[in-house]
Parts: sequence; structure tokens; C-alpha cells
Amino acid sequence: MNSPPIQPRIRAVHPEDKSERRAAILAAAQSLLADDPQGSFPVESVAQAAGVAKGTVYLYFGSREEVMLAVHEKQVHELFDVIGDALAASGADAVSVVRIVLRHISRHRNFYPLAGRCRSMLDTKVSTDCALAFKTRLGERLADLGLVIERMYPGLAAGGGAALLMNSYALMIGLWQQADPPDCLREVMKRPEMKIFRIDFERQLAAALIDLWDAAGRRGAAARRSGSTKRSNA
Repeated sequence: MNSPPIQPRIRAVHPEDKSERRAAILAAAQSLLADDPQGSFPVESVAQAAGVAKGTVYLYFGSREEVMLAVHEKQVHELFDVIGDALAASGADAVSVVRIVLRHISRHRNFYPLAGRCRSMLDTKVSTDCALAFKTRLGERLADLGLVIERMYPGLAAGGGAALLMNSYALMIGLWQQADPPDCLREVMKRPEMKIFRIDFERQLAAALIDLWDAAGRRGAAARRSGSTKRSNA
């Protein structure tokens, strides 16, 4: 019995087809990350999950690291959407924004591992053009959201809102890296003498982020009062 002929894969030509093909590759990688948050799977696995040839993946991404970086960027943009909605809600404040953001991230358990590896991804097998485009797109979103924060906290200096978001992100990833011990230390971390290094990650992160945002609000209010005093004395 003859096997049915293998159908040739159709190369995407139209922009909408290319966009769909790229989205399928990213969705496949994100699905694989659900079982392997460290992203140790090869490009072949991504291609198979996306239903494309390995070479097709390289038509859209220069390396496996560029695929992972694109997944991370997608997750960050989704996080920015959540932050934007939280800031737009009636009565938004530091507590409400932080709680909404952390609730969102808790539903995406591969966010922290992937974000923590972002620097190493940028250092290896990611082209300058790819890294620059990644930073440029995120910078535009940071600037836009920063302006919303500056309206929420009048008195913040120009760029203070974007800086608050950057500091928040650094705090989140840094604390997660401290709370997530390397494999060689996972068992010994249970010893009594290791207690000082154990971190209640979610509780401590929420408290630290709220403090950070409240401090920004206080600085903004103090700057506004100082400006009002100077104008009244002029």
C-alpha cells in the first residue's frame, strides 16, 4: 500500500499570513513553557508544536533565544495592559494596582523564570537589531504608562512614572531570584540555619511594591506643595 504523498508546506506570503504564522510560533513556545518554565526545549519542539518546519521558525526568528525574548515581550505587553486597566479604574491607588498586577502574574507561572533569563538571552544569540527593537517597543509603552502614573501622582518629575515602573520591575525580578534558590540548594534550604535566606515571596513583594509606589506618591505630593509654596512667595 502506497503512503499518501506529503503535502508541501505553503510559505506565508501575505502580511496577515506572516503575522498568523509568527503568532502560532509564539503560542507554541508559550505552551511549551507551561511545562518547562526554564525554556530548555529546542527549536525543533517549537516547530513541531506550531505545525511548521524548523526552517520556518528561522524565517521569523534568528535563534531560539529570540523566540523566548518575543514570548517575554508578549507577556510584558499583556502586563502593561493590566497595569493600564488598573490605573484607569475608579479610586486606583498603590494597593489596588499592586494587587491586580500580582494576581495577573500569579496566573502565569513562567513569567518570572523567563523574565529572570532575559539578560542572558540578550547576551547570547540575539542580534543587536532584535534587542534594539525589543527595547524600543517596551520603552514606548513605559513612556505612555508613565504619563498616566504622573497624572495619578501629580508632582512627580517628568519621567518619574516610567522610572517607577522600571524600579517596580527590577524589584519583582530581583526578589524572585532571591526567593528561587538554584537546584543545588533547594534541599538544604529546608535546614534551620538557612531560615534567614527563605523568603515569603508574594507577601514580601506586595509589601515592597506598595511601599515603593506610596513613596513615589509622597515625593510627588511634597514636590507639588513645594512648588505651590514657591509660587505663593514669588
